[in-house]
Amino acid sequence: MSETTSSSFTMTSSLMVETSVLKTMLGTTRKLNDFNYLLWAQEFRIFIGAQNKLAHLLQPPPADTDPTYVTWLTGDYFMMTLLLNSLEEKINGSVMFLPTIKDMWDTLTVMYDNEKNPSRKFEIKQGDRFVPEFYEKFKGLIVKLKMHQLSVTDAAILKGYCQDLAESKFLSGLSPTLRSQMPGSDSERR
Repeated sequence: MSETTSSSFTMTSSLMVETSVLKTMLGTTRKLNDFNYLLWAQEFRIFIGAQNKLAHLLQPPPADTDPTYVTWLTGDYFMMTLLLNSLEEKINGSVMFLPTIKDMWDTLTVMYDNEKNPSRKFEIKQGDRFVPEFYEKFKGLIVKLKMHQLSVTDAAILKGYCQDLAESKFLSGLSPTLRSQMPGSDSERR
């Protein structure tokens, strides 16, 4: 009987270690979807804090000349992997090409935090999708587009170009009904 108990304990211990390692690799067991941001964010924040990496979510990166930069970058890539693994695939594309986990985290906060996102509070629809779903797809396309842009020597021109492109692409995708309700629209001026 003691052999069986010992064997069961070893097997249970082994499973607990494997489960623990798997959870560390995944980051969290909850994946962010359109409806669970607050729970997901709290679970992910706790997990990152337990890894002693909360500063990656809250503070800008050190300068690339800082002697700690390479170590910081390695940790940030690891945290980015954990974050991407905790997102549903359709959400993943809207942040995948951002340079740091802080950028990813801040973008997800803007997109999903009900307190800061009026379209989530009122569930505004764009065609057959809610505006945040439309925005997710739009944001992912803009990030991909930025990766493939030609170099422009004047940063101000590039920034203006990107801003104009982003705004016009987003607005052109909205339904005419929704566009007419926006401040500054032609129907409002009449």
